[in-house]
Amino acid sequence: MMLTFCYRLLPSKRQHEALEHMLEAQRQLYNAALEERIDAFRKAGIRRTYFDQCKALTAWRRSDPEGAALPANLQRWTLKRLDEAYKGFFRRLRVGGKPGFPRYRGQGRFDTFGFAAFCGIQLERDRILFKGMPGTLRLHLHRPLPDCAIRCCVFRRDVKGWKVGFVVELPDVVPRRGTRVVGIDLGISTFATLSDGDLIPSLRAARRAARRLRVAQRALERKSQGSRGRSKARVRVARIHAATARARANHLHQASARLVRGYNVIVVEKLNVEALARSVLAKDVRDASWAKFISMLRYKAECAGSRLIEVDPYYTSQECSCCGARVSKQLSERLHKCGECGLVLDRDLNASRNILNRAGVGPGLLNVADLGMRAGGNLDELQPSLAVR
Repeated sequence: MMLTFCYRLLPSKRQHEALEHMLEAQRQLYNAALEERIDAFRKAGIRRTYFDQCKALTAWRRSDPEGAALPANLQRWTLKRLDEAYKGFFRRLRVGGKPGFPRYRGQGRFDTFGFAAFCGIQLERDRILFKGMPGTLRLHLHRPLPDCAIRCCVFRRDVKGWKVGFVVELPDVVPRRGTRVVGIDLGISTFATLSDGDLIPSLRAARRAARRLRVAQRALERKSQGSRGRSKARVRVARIHAATARARANHLHQASARLVRGYNVIVVEKLNVEALARSVLAKDVRDASWAKFISMLRYKAECAGSRLIEVDPYYTSQECSCCGARVSKQLSERLHKCGECGLVLDRDLNASRNILNRAGVGPGLLNVADLGMRAGGNLDELQPSLAVR
């Protein structure tokens, strides 16, 4: 399993200038490689691949001392980034989506460079050393890095400075044994309702920061184009966006870690978040970040040896979790009342119990069987514990 560990960098003034110089050099290399691909196809009908450009990079480094001043793996990462942009373009073109052809990058739209492999760079305790960097670059090692192989690393510039992410290959974890299972219904007014009656409240980070952001954006619009005041106002707006994203990510990390620690099997709906983000609740859906939360649950469950199951989301709010009868209700109706068995409970709690039921019976059975085989578990031991009696 691959996992990224991020740390804040603590560069000196000279090292900060070196990082900015490397970033600018990679931006120019990205734009030059993109121009080469476009010209080769327009003028000669030739498609330049990542390997073609890597060969050209080797020849260029032999003839240009400035190009050879930086590690080759760093420049290959930039070429690989362009190659991934092209692959994404053709993939979207095939499925009929908005293609989004790769664009030239301006100085304000290029904030990342990295090493395609952890070669040409050294990590010693809390110091990083590589070609082109004056001295050793210190990082804030707020948590220990696992003693595993580092595959690559990425440097990123944000409003607070610089940070680095190490991609580490972790060993496989033995699946946990236990009967603690839970179904989760994701919502807006309440972020998550658990099948055992517990709740995870919503943060609504964007809603909380809306007023500060509105004031900062109005101040930005009043500033003259190209002025120093406009640059400062733009930074203030960026800081508000970054603070909102950090608060949201912190909330999602805490909620997902709590669930993984407390339960051995976690069942969620397989939501089409992109479609929900185009509805009338688009702003709240994007603020809740359900897709990111499920992604966190997925990798944390794998690290902890838990199981994450995604089931069919249709009619989980309409069906009765006790008798299975379908009770139609509007979105504004927050109470489930079954006319067949007389069950009365909160709409979201009823949905979370239906989600858990579907993991053990009905359409969700295939998901459980497949997951049991992949995890090496015993399905006979797993299935009875998933049924809600």
